[in-house]
Amino acid sequence: MSARILTKAPQPVRVLFGQSGVLIGIVLLIGFFSLNSPYFLDARNFINIGQQTTLLAVAAFAMTFIILSGEIDLSIGAVASLLGILIAMTMRAGYPMEIAVFVGLTVGAGVGLINGLITVFGRVPSFIVTLGMFSVARGIAYAITNARAISVADERFLMVFSKASPLGISATVWYAVAIFVALHLLLTRTTFGASVYAIGGNAEAARFSGIPVKRVKVLVFALAGLLTGITAILLTARLGTGFVEGARNLELDAIAAVVLGGTSFSGGRGSLVRTLFGALLIGILNNGLSLLNVESYYQLVIKGAIIIAAVLLDRWVAENSR
Repeated sequence: MSARILTKAPQPVRVLFGQSGVLIGIVLLIGFFSLNSPYFLDARNFINIGQQTTLLAVAAFAMTFIILSGEIDLSIGAVASLLGILIAMTMRAGYPMEIAVFVGLTVGAGVGLINGLITVFGRVPSFIVTLGMFSVARGIAYAITNARAISVADERFLMVFSKASPLGISATVWYAVAIFVALHLLLTRTTFGASVYAIGGNAEAARFSGIPVKRVKVLVFALAGLLTGITAILLTARLGTGFVEGARNLELDAIAAVVLGGTSFSGGRGSLVRTLFGALLIGILNNGLSLLNVESYYQLVIKGAIIIAAVLLDRWVAENSR
C-alpha cells in the first residue's frame, strides 16, 4: 500500500490494512476458536492448518498477480479440480509421475494463456472470460469422470509431494516456501514485477511509458495457470485422489486471502507477504469453523461477507486518500 494512502487514511484503517492488522485478526481467531473448541490447539490440528494454508497460499499467490494487474480469475478452483483429475488419470493409465506432473503444469499454463489471450486481444472482461472457463472446466471434469473420484496409484507421487517430511516439516510446506520466495523475487526484483504494478495502477500510463501491457497481462494469466497446476499437484497428492469437487471454492478463498492481505481490488497495490498472512487467516477461519461444525453454506456466507467488507473498505480508503 502506498505511503500516501497510509498517511491520509485514519489510523484504524491503516492498522487494519497493514500486515499488523492481519496478524491481529489471526490472533483474535486463534483466541476465539481456542475457547470454543477443545481440539483447536491440538498439535495435529496445527499441522492440518499448515497443510491447508500452504495449498491455499499457492492459489492466492496466483490470484495476487492477477488482481495486481487489474484483472480477476474466477476459474482457479474448477481448473485445479480438472487438473487434479488429469494428473490422477495419467498415472492410472500407467504413465510415470513425471509425465503426470508435466500434464498438470502444461495444461494449467495453457488454460491461463487462453484466459489471457481472450481477455487481452478479445477485449472481453476477465470476469466473463474466467467465469466461462470455470463452467468449461467443471463440465469437462464431470464428463470424463462421471462424477467419480480417480484414485492415485503411484505411491512415489504421494511421497514426493505430500507424505515426505524433510526436517520434520511437510513437503507441501517446503514447496510453498520455495514458490513464495521465487515469486516474491519476481514481483519485487524484476522489470516484469514492476510492470505488473504499473499496469494495475494505470494501464494507459504504463502503455505510454513503453511497457508492453498486453504481453505482460497475457503472461500474468499464464503464470496464474501454471501456479494453478502446482496447486493441483499438491492438492491431488494430499487427497490421494482427483475429483470434481477437489478444489471447490478455492477461487473464493484465494480472493479472500488476497483482499484481506491488503491488495487493492482495483490493482496496483499489494504484496505477496500480505497475501501469505491473508491465506493463514483464511486457513485458520476454515479450520475453526469446521471444528465448530458450522455448515458449509454458512461458511460461504461468512467468507463472502468478508470479501465484500474488505473491498468496500479498500474503496473507502482509496476515496479518502485523494
